[in-house]
Amino acid sequence: MCGSWSALDSEDNPYRQLTADVWTVSQPVYYALQAISAASLVERLPLVMRETARAAPQIATDAIRKELVAFFTGNRPKFPNELLLSLFCMSSSMAWLEWRELGLQYLRQARAVLKTLETWDLDEKQKKLLEFFNGCLIYEEMLRSVVSDDEVDIKHMLSWEEPSQKSLITATPHPWSGVSSDVFRLFGKAVALCRRSRARWRHNAGTSYRVLQGAMLDIQEATAVEDALLTVDAENRPLEGDRGLYDTTEAYRLSSLLQLYETFPDLVSKRMPDLADADGSVVWNNWVTPLALHIVNILEQLPVGSMRCIQPLLCLCAGSGLRFESRFEMASGHQSYLLNAEQGGKSPSSVITVSSNNSPEPDAPLLSTNFTDNSIKTSQARRFIMDRLDQLELSLPPKPINVAKQLMRAVWAAYDEEIGSSRKTHWLDVMSNTGLHSIFG
Repeated sequence: MCGSWSALDSEDNPYRQLTADVWTVSQPVYYALQAISAASLVERLPLVMRETARAAPQIATDAIRKELVAFFTGNRPKFPNELLLSLFCMSSSMAWLEWRELGLQYLRQARAVLKTLETWDLDEKQKKLLEFFNGCLIYEEMLRSVVSDDEVDIKHMLSWEEPSQKSLITATPHPWSGVSSDVFRLFGKAVALCRRSRARWRHNAGTSYRVLQGAMLDIQEATAVEDALLTVDAENRPLEGDRGLYDTTEAYRLSSLLQLYETFPDLVSKRMPDLADADGSVVWNNWVTPLALHIVNILEQLPVGSMRCIQPLLCLCAGSGLRFESRFEMASGHQSYLLNAEQGGKSPSSVITVSSNNSPEPDAPLLSTNFTDNSIKTSQARRFIMDRLDQLELSLPPKPINVAKQLMRAVWAAYDEEIGSSRKTHWLDVMSNTGLHSIFG
């Protein structure tokens, strides 16, 4: 299970040793591992695993509940390795069985256990374990910042204060997630801010002083998060000699900025006043989409089998910035989000030929003269995102990945309907309106 459940499956990942030490003697761990294993196999071995997958979560939950009572009543005075391991197993795997299930009940209990441990007198080994599990919590909370509508969860993520000194923002990979916990926190806060902002505008048809005041507060907080993200320099911090770790960390940092710029175009206008316009098209064409294309380029360098469980969310984030600047003839059917020229497996760049007098060669297809370099790159990037999600669906529990694919198509369809008009649709609005959300990691 470690290969698909842990992004960074290495000897530095304590889960392997913890599991080996306790799975035969700890009921919560034993049944949690049974539940997560069955959940990962049920789609591929339904006849063998269906009954186990249906019963195992409740058995594991009962065992965890008993352990929680023992911990909070003081009957388990030792460091709760088994309890935390089983809670994180369950919180992250519930969506594998039912894609709408966010596992929040397990995550909140893990948060409460870790908060209690902050008051304990721990030795150095236990302090390291506490730091490790706190990093696991940050990763899990980051995933919920994208999909949870619970005000407590959003408030918790927004309460994190940005480091005030550059030296405090590290790119050191966490041994389970493979990405810096600081970067994940910044990503989670950025997305939580974006979701709060979009919810405000969705639920208030008109404007009022209260709404505008809230919007100004969002922009102020977004500016602080942007400033913190711009101070992270993963390139100057060797990440165990693994280029993939750097690429993934950088992709999450840039995805955080992308979400802020999609939601708060004033951030771009402050830096580049010449990009300001009425409907946001200039900001998108000259800032947002190029940034999304850059993130896709980073993903192309990351093998599909490397740190695969944290790739789906990166695909969604990059895909959310892929808008066409003009209306073109689109493909039909399942690939209607691509330019028509990509039919038949050819990319637009390979089928458009131009002679020295700027007229098409005799054998060149008659395509729209409005094709631009950005539109071609956008279409190719969309194809890559869907191809990568298809590949991940084969190696990860498929239900959340299938939801990500449906959501991506719905977002692009909404974008394409707005070509040539005011760009009002945000991908988070599409997710809210369609209910297409899961744990994308």
